[in-house]
Amino acid sequence: MLHVSQSVLGDWNRVFDEAMRALEVPEHRGKASKITIEMVRVIVQAAEQITHSGKRLRIKGFTKDLREKEGIDLSKRKVREVLIANNLFAPETRIKRPRFYLSLRKEVPNGLLSLDGSEMVVWLDEVAYKFNVELGVDVKTFDHTSFSIGDTESSAELIKVLEAHREKWGDPVGVLFDHRSSNLSEEVREYLEGHGIEIVPAGPYNAKGNGTDEGAFSQMKQALGVIRLNLSSSRELARSVLEKLISVYIAMRNRISVRGRLLTPSEDMATPVTLEQRDLERQKLKEHNRLKIGRKGDQDKCDRLHAMLRYHGMAPEGDALKHAERSIKAYEKEAISAAEEAFLKVVDRNPEKKNLSYFFGILIRIQRERDNEAYRRYCTQRYNEEVMMRLKRQQEGTEETHSVEDIVGILVHAVKASVQFVREAALRKAQEWTQELMEAYRYVGALKNSFSEALGNLKDLTVEEKTKIWELVEQTLNPKTTEKSVTQIS
Repeated sequence: MLHVSQSVLGDWNRVFDEAMRALEVPEHRGKASKITIEMVRVIVQAAEQITHSGKRLRIKGFTKDLREKEGIDLSKRKVREVLIANNLFAPETRIKRPRFYLSLRKEVPNGLLSLDGSEMVVWLDEVAYKFNVELGVDVKTFDHTSFSIGDTESSAELIKVLEAHREKWGDPVGVLFDHRSSNLSEEVREYLEGHGIEIVPAGPYNAKGNGTDEGAFSQMKQALGVIRLNLSSSRELARSVLEKLISVYIAMRNRISVRGRLLTPSEDMATPVTLEQRDLERQKLKEHNRLKIGRKGDQDKCDRLHAMLRYHGMAPEGDALKHAERSIKAYEKEAISAAEEAFLKVVDRNPEKKNLSYFFGILIRIQRERDNEAYRRYCTQRYNEEVMMRLKRQQEGTEETHSVEDIVGILVHAVKASVQFVREAALRKAQEWTQELMEAYRYVGALKNSFSEALGNLKDLTVEEKTKIWELVEQTLNPKTTEKSVTQIS
């Protein structure tokens, strides 16, 4: 009846006693130990015992056993990285692509109004009457401020909702809606600009882009259920019944506070807001829109997409093409090239698979593999037992310092890595190795020539990649530019 999952009930059972008093949970943040070679060796041996016995290695339970039996107090993430570094666990990254939709968390009531439409059906006997319900919800307070019922989603219905909202609460700072032509029509734009309201379009084909209204409609439909009247009546009767039901729902919903908040949505909407707060909110919305401007190199990716479409003779619909142009910007050029090659082979074997959906499926898989490989290299460089032993011997002076080729190789990883923290870790390691190597050279120019020769011997790099690597070499040889080095390859 409560629609609460078993996992949540189990968590409640562990953190509350019989009298519903919260139990004290031990705080371990900031108390984890530094990972040493001995700790890595113990973790690897314990993991190998589990895998050799044919059991499945579960990170949560394994981390708990290490803490209780071996006295190794590490987080699940660190234990996972040690296992990945020693080929005992498969790397898995969860980078959200494409990074087009940005979170909009507002701080003042009546700052951002979310607008969306959804189809609702009223049954009279065996006849179904379909209506479009346009709903306005305040993003900050979740107050359902206004609605309108029409035959289809149109600019007139959207303006009607805005008028009802303004009559009750005044002008919002901005409105959030999707990319439908009715929402972005000239009539709507003139209305919003005339009242000084900022336009914040949400991304198409993604419910999270306008999650406030999506959540409101979901709760509304769950509460109302199927509306079925066994009467022989006109369409206007169906409209009036639906209007009354929505009015009752909104009135009751606005009396219930959102989880984690003290005020109800209606009380929160009535909170006074200063002009300074509204101005600050307006600046945030403008900054949000500014961040959607494409980055350098995004146009090249779009050009490659169009070239591929022309080569295969594909002509997707306008909305699908726009969505593809936005999505492809979040992928690496190398992943796009590999996806094009794989897509070409697939289409040659089966022409029925020649569509954008199949291409992006290949692109997502290739990009995920590249991200996982970059994460695996990062873990190996930090927590692989052999690598750590070699570094320890270097620090003790029992092994030679790294060569110029080793440093160039790690800079290649820094340039090609798709994950920011992997690039930063590789660059820091290259700087350390370069400083160690500089002690063996009397003249920096000779070391610079060695780097130039090593870089020239690499044949599988593009001119752009070699240029970036050479810039990083000069930065590592000049400590004054170290602070800028991380941003140079981002």
